[in-house]
Amino acid sequence: MGVQGKMTIQYWEGASFRPRDWQEKALPEIIKCLKQGKKPVVSAIMGAGKSVLIAELIWVAFHKLKEGNKILVTAPRQSLVTQLHKTIANRLGEENVGMFFTYIKEPEKPIIITCNASAGNLSLKLSGAKISLLIGDEVHGTEADSFKFAYSKFQPACSVGFTATPYRSNKKQTLTLWDSVAYRYSAGDALRDKVIVPWNLVHWNGRHAHAEEVDKICIDLIRMHCKGPGIVSAIDIEDAEYYAEYVGDFGYKAAAIHSRIPKDKRAEMLQQLENGELDMLVHVSLLAEGVDLPFLRWLCLRRPVQARVRFVQEVGRVLRSYPGKTIATILDPHDLFSLHGLQNEEALGEIIAVDPDEEELASLVKDKVERDKIIKMPPAKAVGHLESWVKRMLSTMRACGVCRPAKKEWTWGEDTVSTQSQRDRVLKLRFATRWLPGYVRGDFKMLLHEDKLIGFKAEMVSNIIDILIGLAGSARGHSKRHVYWHFPNIPLPKLSAPIAGLLFKAARYEDLHR
Repeated sequence: MGVQGKMTIQYWEGASFRPRDWQEKALPEIIKCLKQGKKPVVSAIMGAGKSVLIAELIWVAFHKLKEGNKILVTAPRQSLVTQLHKTIANRLGEENVGMFFTYIKEPEKPIIITCNASAGNLSLKLSGAKISLLIGDEVHGTEADSFKFAYSKFQPACSVGFTATPYRSNKKQTLTLWDSVAYRYSAGDALRDKVIVPWNLVHWNGRHAHAEEVDKICIDLIRMHCKGPGIVSAIDIEDAEYYAEYVGDFGYKAAAIHSRIPKDKRAEMLQQLENGELDMLVHVSLLAEGVDLPFLRWLCLRRPVQARVRFVQEVGRVLRSYPGKTIATILDPHDLFSLHGLQNEEALGEIIAVDPDEEELASLVKDKVERDKIIKMPPAKAVGHLESWVKRMLSTMRACGVCRPAKKEWTWGEDTVSTQSQRDRVLKLRFATRWLPGYVRGDFKMLLHEDKLIGFKAEMVSNIIDILIGLAGSARGHSKRHVYWHFPNIPLPKLSAPIAGLLFKAARYEDLHR
C-alpha cells in the first residue's frame, strides 16, 4: 500500500485551504497505525471535517499507488457518497474519482466511492483487483453481514474507519473490522476550537401531569426557550404531518419534511427555514441523513429516539458553528441525555451500535402497536429544580468527557433516600468544587452540607458524587492536585436566582417543596 512506500509526501501540500489543528495532528497518527499493520478508527464529532481528512489521506496514498491498484471509500448512504465525491474530487481531480451505486457505476477509476448496500456488487466488478486502501465513513454501519462479505472479497491491504459517534451501545456490540483508535476529537475539543457551539439543555419541569400532553409541553418549551430556525422530531410521516398542523394552531409557521416530498421541494423548504419564512420543520429522520444544517438554532426531541447512534447524530448536527450562532438549545422532554448516557469510551470494542437504516425504521413503525407505544411514551417525570439542575450539569460534563460513567449502574427506587456512606463520600470530595467555573461554584457548594444532603434522594447524591469524582480526576487516574477544568466553554446550567435563594435559606431539601 502506498503509505508504506519510500516516496516522501508533504501533507496538505497544494491544498486550497488551511487544515484545522486536529486534522494536522490526526493524519500522521493514522499513517503510523497503518505502518504498524493496524486497522484504526478516527473518532471525530460531527462538523469537525472528517471528509477533508479522508480526502487528504487519499491524496497521500494516491501518490504512492501502484499501477492498477484501487482506493475504496464506503459510506452508509448515497447522499454521503455524493458529498464525499465532491470533497475528494476537489483535492484529486474529477478524472481520478468515481462513484458506484444504483445509477452511477464508475469502477474503472483508481478511487471509487460506494455506499454500503452496493459494496457487494462492486466487489464482483473488482474481482482480482488489488485494494491498497479501504476507508469506511460512519463505520457504525459496517457490521452488517452483507458489508462484511464485501470486505472479505476486497481484502484491502490497509483500512481506516471514521465515525462521529464513539459511544457505548445498548447492546455493547463490537466493531469486528477495526481494532484500534488512531485519534479522538471530542466534543470538549470541538468546543475549545469553536467547531461547535455551546448548548443549552432544557428538560421538562413538570408543569403538565399527563403523558398525553407531551405535544403541548413541547410547544411551551419552544415558546420559552427557542428563537430562530429549529427542528422537531416525529416518529413517522403521519406523525410529522399531524404535528406540523398542530403547531400552526399556536401561531408558528411549520411544515413537515419527509421522504415522500420531492428532493427539490425539500431543498426549498430548508431554504425557507434558513431565510425565516418557516419557524420550524417537523422531520422523520432528516438529521440522520447527512444533511448539513448548521444554521439551526434549536432542536426539540419530541419523540424518543431509541437508537443511541441516531440520537447522537441528531444532537451533533444542531451544534455545528455558524455565523451569528452563539449557542444551540436542545429541548429534551424525555430526558434522553440521561437515558443514552452520552460519555466517551476508551475501549473500541464497546463504542458503536449498529444504526438502523431507513428501511429498518420503516418496518418498525409499520406495526401500529409498536408505533403507538413509542408515541405514547411520557416525557421525563417531573423532577425538582435542584435535581434537574444537577442532572443537566452531569449530562453536559459527561458529553464533554469531563465525567465518566459509574463503574456500576445503579437503579434507584423512586423514593430511595441517600445513605450515610453516600453523604460521607460527598463531604470527602467537597474539595473538588474548586475546579468548577465560578458562576456555578457557589450554588453547587451549598448543596454539599450534611443538613441538606440528608434530605436528598439517593439518585441525586449519586449524581453529585459523579460530578465531584470527575472534577477531582479520579475517573481519569490523575493526581487530584493537577486536574483543572479543561473546557471553560462548556455551558454549565445556572441555578435560577429564586431557587438559589431558597437553597441558602432551607435547612433541609424538603423545605423547598413546601
